[in-house]
Amino acid sequence: MGGVPLSMELVDAGALAQWLDAQGLEPGRPLAIEPLTGGSSNAMFVVERGEARWVLRRPARVAIERANEGMRREFRILAALSGTDVPHPEVVALCDDHDVLGCTFYLMQRVRGVNPFPLPAVFDSEAGRAEVAYSMVEALGRLHSVNWRTAGIGDLGHPEGFHQRQVDRWSRQLASSEGRELPGIEKVMAWLESHLPDDFVPTIMHGDFHMLNVLIAPEPPGRVVAILDWETATIGDPLLDLAGFCEVWCPVANVGWPSRAELVERYRCVRGLGALGDLTYYEVLYNFRLAVLLEGIYQRSLRDPTRPDQVDMGERVFHNVDRALALIGEGGSGR
Repeated sequence: MGGVPLSMELVDAGALAQWLDAQGLEPGRPLAIEPLTGGSSNAMFVVERGEARWVLRRPARVAIERANEGMRREFRILAALSGTDVPHPEVVALCDDHDVLGCTFYLMQRVRGVNPFPLPAVFDSEAGRAEVAYSMVEALGRLHSVNWRTAGIGDLGHPEGFHQRQVDRWSRQLASSEGRELPGIEKVMAWLESHLPDDFVPTIMHGDFHMLNVLIAPEPPGRVVAILDWETATIGDPLLDLAGFCEVWCPVANVGWPSRAELVERYRCVRGLGALGDLTYYEVLYNFRLAVLLEGIYQRSLRDPTRPDQVDMGERVFHNVDRALALIGEGGSGR
C-alpha cells in the first residue's frame, strides 16, 4: 500500500502554515508541501502557497552535530551574498522557534534550473560542455572574490590556523560517526599534518562545490544560476574548493571537456591571481574530508528511517581514502 513518505513526518503542515501566516507569507492561502531530493545531511521540501514557491531546508531526523547552528550559518551566508554576482538562491525567512518543526529551518526561493550531471542533451556539444564547465569554475571564482569582512560574516570562520585544525576536526567528526575502520586513513592524516601550506589568503569557502551542488539554466548558454548546499561553508582556504571541484569534475568529465589545467587557469584569470603552484596538498585534504563526510552520511542513514540507506556513499568512502593514498605515493587501503 502507498502512504505518506516518512520524510513528510519532518514537516507539520499546520504548524508551518501558522508560522507562514505570522511572517506575512501568503497568509491564509492553501499550502502544498512535497519532499525534494537533494542534500544528504539535511532534508528539503518544496513549499507552494498562493503565487509563491519556496524550498524549506531543515536538518534530517538523525542530524549532524550542531545541525541547528548549521541552518543559521547557511542562512546568514546566503543573506550576505544578496546583491553580489554569486549565483545563489535568495533567502526568505529563518525560523529558530523549535515549537514549529522541532528544529531550526529556513525558506529560500526556488530557482529554476537543472543539475549539469548527467548533462542535459541540449548542452551535449563541445561548445556546450565548455560553457558549463567554465561557468562553474567562474562562479566559484566569483564566490571567492566576495569581501567576507564587509559582507558581515567575519565571525563565521577562523582562518588563522585553518589548516592546523583540519586533521583534528575531521578525525573527531569521524569518531563521532561511530562507523567502520577505514584502512590507510591514519597515513593520510599523518601526511597532511607534515605538509601544511605556509600561508593563504582566506575567502568564503563553499566546502562541497561540485556538479550536484549547482543548478544551471535549462537552456543554453550553460550558465550557473544557483550554488546550493552551503552546510560546509566557512571562511577558509579557497584552493581547497578549487582542488575539490577538479577532483570530482575531472574524472567524470574527462573526455571532450576542458582539462584540469584549463579549469585552473580560468579560475586564476577570474580572480586575477598569479601562478597557483602544486595543489597536491589540497587534493589530499579534499579526499580526506570527503571520506569523513560520506562515512557520517552513510552511518546516519543506517539509523534514520526517513532516509534511504546510503550504500553507494558508504562504498565511495573507500574510493576517497584510496585516492588520497595514491596522491601521497602510498599503496591503496588493500580493501
